[in-house]
Amino acid sequence: MVKYIFKNARFITSATQRKAYPIIKNDSGIELPEIAVAGRSNVGKSSLLNDLFQSRDLVKTSSVPGKTQLLNFFTLNDELMFVDLPGYGYAKVPIEVRKKWGPMIQEYLGKRPQLNVVLFLFDIRRLPNEEDQQLIEWAAQNNKSLILVLTKVDKVKSNEKAANTRKILQAFNCENLHYVHYSTTKNVGRKELIALLIDALADEATPEN
Repeated sequence: MVKYIFKNARFITSATQRKAYPIIKNDSGIELPEIAVAGRSNVGKSSLLNDLFQSRDLVKTSSVPGKTQLLNFFTLNDELMFVDLPGYGYAKVPIEVRKKWGPMIQEYLGKRPQLNVVLFLFDIRRLPNEEDQQLIEWAAQNNKSLILVLTKVDKVKSNEKAANTRKILQAFNCENLHYVHYSTTKNVGRKELIALLIDALADEATPEN
């Protein structure tokens, strides 16, 4: 099993179309495995990525939810690629912009062979709606491993955390859905998420019989 080092992250480029996706290879000439980070606007993607990368402000946090409508590519220690997908679900984003989100994400999920794992960030205080269900379905249709990251767990009490987790998992109705609780402010979940990611990447790298 490869031991990835979660340090030395750097921004590579932004893209909206497949022709602009970067191709990054390691020293052996192998394309880097890729991890997509998805979720609703204001779910905490930028904060989580900065925490995961141990970088204070590499991933810029927008004061306006839904403002960023680009796929942002980062490398981690020249071993992994992370892709910050545009957030969805913010009502004040112009409708013509919202219409572009679905095709952009579907093209990326369906036509990016380097993509190994999807991190789906979800606010533990919410319940899934149709858009959230759609993202999980797209990942499943494209045979992508998915890890559910329940964010902002510092905003709920321990009994609420347990009850809300059960409700969310029941609503998604997915068998064997791997999940982790995360809080950037309370330093919760980073080690657990890294362990899940390493396992998922190892599974993807194992040839099927």
